[in-house]
Amino acid sequence: MALIFRKYFWLVNGAFILCVAMFGATTANLFVEQALAPPLTGMETSRAHASETREEARTPIDGERLAKLTGLTFGKDEPTVVEPKPDEVATGPVRSSLRVKLLGTLVASNAQWSFASVQDLETQRAKSLMVGDELMGAKVLSIERERIIVAANNREEFIDGEASPGMSAAPTLARTVPGASSGAENGVRATGENSYEISDKEFTNAVANPDQLLTQARAIPAMENGQPVGFKLFSIKPNSLYSKIGLQNGDVLKRINGLSIDSVERALEAFTKLREARHIEVDIGRGGGSVRKVYDVR
Repeated sequence: MALIFRKYFWLVNGAFILCVAMFGATTANLFVEQALAPPLTGMETSRAHASETREEARTPIDGERLAKLTGLTFGKDEPTVVEPKPDEVATGPVRSSLRVKLLGTLVASNAQWSFASVQDLETQRAKSLMVGDELMGAKVLSIERERIIVAANNREEFIDGEASPGMSAAPTLARTVPGASSGAENGVRATGENSYEISDKEFTNAVANPDQLLTQARAIPAMENGQPVGFKLFSIKPNSLYSKIGLQNGDVLKRINGLSIDSVERALEAFTKLREARHIEVDIGRGGGSVRKVYDVR
């Protein structure tokens, strides 16, 4: 073994020298290329360009879609908020400028049965109205307990018991009959449990001023088995004509002189016929029973 190594030692030594020579040549070649190559002055520019390229490669944000998902605006100016003008703010009905005053109302659960009495401040005349009627160019929209709503001047207005602002109401001229008495002792006298005698002056004064009767009590339609049977009285004022003739809160007026008053039209018809009547019979529902009141005008 040692003999063979000595025989070929020159070959191993030559291979080692050849490897060292090749490594040295490669190193020298690298230094020469480094010295001869131009300086890389555009390095930073190349890096900046690469960064911009990456930025451009990013997916742009869809502003419209983002707005739909979040409810926020993106890439747009905030919308301009327009403040409403004072006359555009809904404030409900305003006081009417019509020269009328509310005298009283009869409010029913069915609006078609409700009616009101108003007074013309120019002529001092009273007029009865129902929903849908015309009043000085205005249309009655609804009738409430303390006011009525009308459509006038392209808006809703209300009429109540006061005169319009800036307008002085003319003094009310009471159409009383001279010598008529409003006292129970002089105008109405009970002759029995359910019979009464009414002075001609007291009776004439009552039928001549229906607007006053509307303010002395209130009435609503009375129903039995789903059908109208008359009008139920409530809020009767003390010392009013209703109390003088023996009517009570909760009474249901059903018939007057045999005429059923199960609707507003029939009630008005019965009241009209009373003007010439001298003997009046009123059928009343009271406490689940029936009572007949009899009145003689003398």
